[in-house]
This record gives sequence, C-alpha cells and structure tokens, in this order.
Amino acid sequence: MATIKSKVRVKTERPDEDEDPPLSAAEQRAFARHLKDTEDRTRYLLVSLTVPGFSLYYRVQDDAWSFDDPLQATLFKRRPAAKAIQALLRQGVHIVPCKVDEDGVLVLSSLATHTVRGRRLATVPSWRRKKKTRSRAA
Repeated sequence: MATIKSKVRVKTERPDEDEDPPLSAAEQRAFARHLKDTEDRTRYLLVSLTVPGFSLYYRVQDDAWSFDDPLQATLFKRRPAAKAIQALLRQGVHIVPCKVDEDGVLVLSSLATHTVRGRRLATVPSWRRKKKTRSRAA
C-alpha cells in the first residue's frame, strides 16, 4: 500500500499580532488622568450649620438632611457635582472636603480638622455623645 503524505504547515506567529498597538499621546494623558482620579481619596460633603454645635449633612437619595451624622451623607467624588447640588439648595450650605478609606467609607478624623465659618463640624450624632455629668461638691 502506498502511504499518503500530508503536508504539515508550520504556523509562523508574528510578534505584532498579539500585542496591542502603542497608545497615542492623548490616550496616554487620558489614562494617566483616569489613574490619578481612581487613586484620589478626596470626597466632598454638603454641610449646613444652623445652630452652634449641630451640623446637618445632606443626603441626595431622599433629599433630606442627616443630623450630626456624616456617615449618612452623600459623598461627592467631584467638587463641581457638589457645587451643582449646592446651587439648588438654600443659602448657608457649604462644601467640605473629606477623605475616604480603601473601601470608600468616610474617615471621620478627616472632618475633625475642618471648620466652617469658625465652627467645628459635629461628627458624632448627639445621641451617641457621652453626656457630661456634674460632680457634686461635698
């Protein structure tokens, strides 16, 4: 019997086929800007100080104010977005920068250093604060 010879084709790979084309200068700038934006931990809160010692933090979800509890407030990633919402609200609403951790949760110590018009922000709800007791003089 005769054997059938088949031709074996050797596939040559071109090194340029599997690699992505190089990025243009504009794409590199956009990528760098996006990377910097994702690493930025700065967020913005809308705060109203109506009564000394109390702070109201705005929540966009239900168009309401959180009383002394910044953890319930809406965190804005970009200042222009916070400014646009601030323009829709009443006067006396301030934009306050703050920081978030790796999980996106507000870091309360980042608010402790900020003041608005000379007043410190309340960062602990009043019902969670320890009440000062008067010591009786004997």
